[in-house]
Amino acid sequence: MVREIRVPCWNTKEPTVVDKKVQIIPWTKEQIMEVFKSFDKDGDGRLSKEELKAAFKKFGSRWSSFRAWRALWHADANKDGFISIDDEIGELTSYALKCGYKL
Repeated sequence: MVREIRVPCWNTKEPTVVDKKVQIIPWTKEQIMEVFKSFDKDGDGRLSKEELKAAFKKFGSRWSSFRAWRALWHADANKDGFISIDDEIGELTSYALKCGYKL
């Protein structure tokens, strides 16, 4: 998908705004999985609601708290309040893909 956006241009004497075409690409399953893994800040192999919230902010979510709550509801199979990187990250990734985030 190609989308036109407005971008500030500072290369002229007067700052101006120009229209520029950019390609918008959906995140791949592998990219999403790597982003989630990178947000396991304490290294315990699980993603807390706060870590999920930070990850969804990275994806550009306006409602990262809501997305984190919904992700736990979708992917937390054992209902311990965390997403296990080993067992539950596949469901988490599927949920994020359904949200349709773009690069």
